[in-house]
Amino acid sequence: MPPKVSVIIPTYNGWITLRSCINSIIHQTLQPKEIVVVDNASSDNTSENVKKVFPKVKLVILKINTGVTGGRNAGIDKANKNSQYLLFFDHDMFADKNMIKNLISVAKKDPTYGIVTPKIFYWEDKQRVWAAGTNINLWTGQVLFRGGKDRGQFNKIEEVQVAPAAILVKRKVINAISKFDNRYFVTYEDTDFCFRAKDHNFKTIYVPEAIAFHKISTRYQDEQQRLLDRSFWIGRNRVLFMKDYGKNYYLFLFFSILYLLYFIKMSIEQKNMNGLINYIKGFTQGIIQASKL
Repeated sequence: MPPKVSVIIPTYNGWITLRSCINSIIHQTLQPKEIVVVDNASSDNTSENVKKVFPKVKLVILKINTGVTGGRNAGIDKANKNSQYLLFFDHDMFADKNMIKNLISVAKKDPTYGIVTPKIFYWEDKQRVWAAGTNINLWTGQVLFRGGKDRGQFNKIEEVQVAPAAILVKRKVINAISKFDNRYFVTYEDTDFCFRAKDHNFKTIYVPEAIAFHKISTRYQDEQQRLLDRSFWIGRNRVLFMKDYGKNYYLFLFFSILYLLYFIKMSIEQKNMNGLINYIKGFTQGIIQASKL
């Protein structure tokens, strides 16, 4: 019997990419038991379109936007309890037809492999890696993306700290650590989840034979704007994560001056001072919340 897999896709106003995302899961060589789409109160007729185009998809409609964490957690609640694996897949992703099969092939090799993640390319440039798993500096809080032009440098199966955007999780990991931490809403939610799994002796493993694509722009200016759009959550959530897992919280706060300067630079270049203001608000809120932990 093939393993039972539930695919959970949270979305918010993402129908443009969601359609091809679902299609890529439907056409997997290892068919999932179910696809669960969680609509975070979209205003672009996402739910109506899913019902019409994909009537077999299990649709969960939320009344408010609960973010990536809330969407994934609602998917966990509605997923079939007999599924041995849960695949959390972002709505702007596209899966190679063998992605799930190759992920599970590696996950089954070792009981300590709790989370597995694919090699993710940019959709616009299929020779450029967006992420081959990620790591994080626990002194400074800097996220260390393993990416760039694909020259074979990420062609071995290996342990990483974080699985971003495409996360295949064994059910026993969910049973051990519960769900995603709703404090995070978006950004650092994957990081926190993988670190909690690590605390329970589950490894996060990168699988280069499993391939996915991320439908986001490769342009430097667009990447800057994407960061500024999330600046509140980046500022806030980095503080919360480093309070929980950092090597030295106060040394991290010292390094945070550099992050502030980086966001000042981006805001000036993009002529978006709201992004800077939101970053400062998020960082301040993070400090206040961290002081209560």
